[in-house]
Formats: sequence, C-alpha cells, structure tokens
Amino acid sequence: MMRGPDAYATAVRRRDGSVVTEQRSVPHFLQGSRWAKVPFIRGTFVLIETLTLGLRSLQFSANVALQDEAESTAPPAAPEQAAAPRRPWVAGGIVAALGGALVWKAAPKLAPLVAHRLPMLHGPEQSLLAARIVLGAVTVLLVALLLLEKPKARSDQPQTMSDAALWGAMIPALLLGLGLFILLPSFLAGLVKIGGGYGAAMLKNVIEGGIRLALILGYIAAISLMGQIRRVFQYHGAEHKVINALEIEGHVDPEIAMKQSPLHPRCGTAFLLLFIVLKIVVGWFFGWPVWYWRLAIRLLMVPVVAALAYETTRLAGRHRDSLLARVMSGPGLLLQRMTTREPEMDMIRIAIYALAGVAPEVPLPVGWPPAREFTPSRPGSAAVGGEEAKP
Repeated sequence: MMRGPDAYATAVRRRDGSVVTEQRSVPHFLQGSRWAKVPFIRGTFVLIETLTLGLRSLQFSANVALQDEAESTAPPAAPEQAAAPRRPWVAGGIVAALGGALVWKAAPKLAPLVAHRLPMLHGPEQSLLAARIVLGAVTVLLVALLLLEKPKARSDQPQTMSDAALWGAMIPALLLGLGLFILLPSFLAGLVKIGGGYGAAMLKNVIEGGIRLALILGYIAAISLMGQIRRVFQYHGAEHKVINALEIEGHVDPEIAMKQSPLHPRCGTAFLLLFIVLKIVVGWFFGWPVWYWRLAIRLLMVPVVAALAYETTRLAGRHRDSLLARVMSGPGLLLQRMTTREPEMDMIRIAIYALAGVAPEVPLPVGWPPAREFTPSRPGSAAVGGEEAKP
C-alpha cells in the first residue's frame, strides 16, 4: 500500500499471477480538515489515518483472497432461499439489557474474586468498579458487533469481507494491544517497590518503558518466526526499496529498487521506538499516581505522544542527510531490521504497481501491462476487469 498527497493505492497479486489495484481518496475528515495540518495536532490525525487506511487495505486484500478461493472451489449453485428479516436493534437491546443486569447484579459477586486476583486494588469499592468496567466493556463490544453485522450475502451476490467481520477481528486485537503494550507495562512497573519521592517515580517510568520495549521486541521476534509474517516483512522491505529508489535516484525500476536499502527514516517502526521513548519523558511530568489514575493517564497520553513522535519522525525524514536526523533516526532504523526482510523481485514489482497508482510521475516500466481494477464477482462467474498484469 502506498499513500500519496490526496489518495492511496493498494496492489495485490492474485493466484494466477495477475495484479489488481485499488485507488481511493484519503477520507475527507482526514484530508480536508484544517486541524490535520496544524503541527503537534496533525500527528493524531495521522494516527487515525494510518489505522483507517490500513484496515481498508486489509479489507481489499481479503476480498481478493476470498474471490480467489471462491473461484477455485466454487460449489454448484444452490437454490435461492428467502433471507430471514434481521432486527439488529432488537438483539442489541436484549444484549444491552442483559449486560446492564450483569453490571449491576453480577459485579458485586465478582468483586471479591477480582480483589483476590488483583491485590493492588484498595478496598471493595475499587474491586467493584473494576468488575463493572470489565463487564460493561464486554457488553459494549457484543452490542457493537450485533449492530455492525451486515446481512449474509445471497449466493448470487459478490463475496466480500463485511465491515462487521473486519472490525470483529480488529477490535479484540486493538484491545489486546492496548492491554499488552500500554497497560501491562505500567502494571508490572507498579509492582516494583522503590521509595524516594519524585526520583522513584521517574525511575518507575523508565522501568515501565523498558518493559514495554522488551514486550514489543519479543512480540516482533516471535511473529517473525511465522512464514506468512516473514513474507509481510519482505513486502515491507519492498515498499521501502521502491520509495528509496524514487527519492534517491529520481526514477523507479525493479533493478534500481532492488539495490536500495530496505530501511527508511519515515517508517512506522521508527515512529514506534520514538513513541516508547517520548512516552517515558512525558510520563515524568505526571509522577506515579495510584493505579487507576495512572492507567487512565497512559491511555490519554497516546494521542499526545503520537503527535510528538510524528513531528520528530517527519523532521528526520525531511532532513535525512543531516547529522541530527541520523542520530534521531538511528535507533529506529536498527529496529526496522526486525520488521523488514530482503524482498523477492516479484514483491518489488507489486510495490511499484502500488506506487504508480498514487504517483503520476512514476510510470510503469516498459512492457508492463496496466494493473486491473478489482471487481468482486459472483460465485461461478469470472472476474471483471481490464488486461491482466503479469510482469
């Protein structure tokens, strides 16, 4: 996926070797808002944009994979059946009512168990509050999934991944990420017994940042052992090589791109490391309050620290040859070695197709056919599109 000033493009290689692309405009609330251009505020917009565009690209690639799978294993057409009417608000209301009853009736019974499992909670009021927050969050998640779910497509409709299915997979992952990388390090650092006032609070913030960094590095190292994730890291390196070829050489072709570095100072991996370091620094100003205020502050700090990290990454990218930029981006480039791999030539080609989709000044190499526009087809029918791209 490549992003341009006003649009982004995603290129996907299909099972038959052809390439399909999708070009879409950046959402207006991200691109058109004047706040999206204000320093130290635009970083929050970039964080939202990254999540939004990433999810859309994942949905597009999933739809291509679903169609490939459907075309290779298409069963005989089944007789059409009338779909039962959906009443999501009724189901959502029932779940909300049951969830509310659990929050108020079951939470007091769960509070002693929570207090036993989490001894850092002070008093029955805090245990009761924690139990109600957990039950309430589960209820909200279930209601949201019921309301977002789309009716099941008929057999003659295009097979695509619904928004509800996408968010149903992403919301638990986002919650797990917040819990594992934002809240858990703070909780573990709070178990360390250090006295000494403000100096101890600063040290605990450093310990929290170290734990967070260790968890992230361990997570990246673990998933990099998976074959599919290694291919993702190879595509990540291909994107960087193609961008480096354009910025350094002024033009792009597979041979030139393959010679470039798979690292880039504006990469999100560099942003991630800066985020961790700046979170430690910003945390110094808040000391080490009681656990519930500390966890709330950690969550509220995310957009603020993201804005600071974005401005620093942007500065390093604009002055990538200066000594200061090299010092600032050096640790991030080291971390990128974990999230990038040397790509194959076919991966370079896919990255070039994505870049050409958003950069008119980047023509496809001579002899390459244009990519097809992807159109979801109905089961048993062929995909509709232009000339196949098989460079």
